[in-house]
Amino acid sequence: MKKKKILFLITKSNWGGAQRYVYDLATHLSTQYDVVVALGGEGTLYEKLQAAGVRTISLHTLQRDISLRKEIGFIRELWNLLRSEQPDILHVNSSKAGGMGAFLGRLLRVPRVVFTAHGWTFNEDRPWWQRRVIAFFHWLTVMFAHRTIAVSKAIKAQLRWPYAGEKMTVIFNGRESVSTYDRTDARMRCIERCPALETHAYDLWTGTIAELHPVKQHDVAIDAIARCVAEGIPMRHIVIGAGQERERLAALIEHKNLSEHVFLLGHIDDAARLLSAFDIFILPSRSEALAYTIIEAAQTGLPIIASEVGGIPEIITHEQDGLLVPSGDAEQLADAIAHLTTDDAFRMRLASAAHTRGQYFSLPRMVSETQRIYETTQD
Repeated sequence: MKKKKILFLITKSNWGGAQRYVYDLATHLSTQYDVVVALGGEGTLYEKLQAAGVRTISLHTLQRDISLRKEIGFIRELWNLLRSEQPDILHVNSSKAGGMGAFLGRLLRVPRVVFTAHGWTFNEDRPWWQRRVIAFFHWLTVMFAHRTIAVSKAIKAQLRWPYAGEKMTVIFNGRESVSTYDRTDARMRCIERCPALETHAYDLWTGTIAELHPVKQHDVAIDAIARCVAEGIPMRHIVIGAGQERERLAALIEHKNLSEHVFLLGHIDDAARLLSAFDIFILPSRSEALAYTIIEAAQTGLPIIASEVGGIPEIITHEQDGLLVPSGDAEQLADAIAHLTTDDAFRMRLASAAHTRGQYFSLPRMVSETQRIYETTQD
């Protein structure tokens, strides 16, 4: 019996949360479906899918930046792709690929069009009118899709437009349990990356794995670390990730005389395997849908401090399996860090509870719930 064909569509081929999501679904559904992934560029996602044996198509006109010539070319390229592939299921991801993909999928009568909302770009720091226009186009995408998957209840609640909620189903992200290095090995690998850490190998380490982007608010964490250091708390803060904020953050670290306390390690492949190097995991974001790094830290059994935003409170309950602080509040973040660094019993209790909670966010659950959407969504 011929397998149904799923065509996944995503704008960028870098390696972020949405890309990991597509990779996990594509690789785990490839035995049951004929899977094809179309994306912009030939970045890390493209390379990983090729290595996994998943048929991958690079759309050269698909890019995040707006260009009239590229937009026309993308419409033509996607139209031709949909006509040639004739998928049974079109699963679109990210704002740009999602909107145009859902529209053309409907126009060409693809039997099932599914959109996953990994987050809304109207949550970014923009003028109010831009946020309103962006929200309208997100709403159109939801309306064009047969069904929209929201990765958290917060994502579903944030689009307060007519009929949007009725077309959305919440399916939490899932991860395979991370095979971390043992603590000593993980720390040695961090030290190899940043030799200045060698003299601090036995100190208490807090850590973050996140893109160096304004929305992640690493500057707030740096301010909090400065407050902790001023109070005499012996600690080091490790940041794993690359991005546009690196130079500004490096300057901030120097300005606050924190070069012996905050270390930027850059991008590291399979960074989650280094979570065992940390004593506490911190994510001070301004906005999050359902952060993979929080799930990974929980599954690793780390005590977690994170901003009380988006879907994070759907993973972490304050003072039960982590600590939640207001977004952008360096003082409360510093207080939370100080609490965990001075109360070993409380820190261990949160770590144990986080590990238990993290098991719910499994990849098999996410895959099976998504497959149910594929098989039950009707035109």
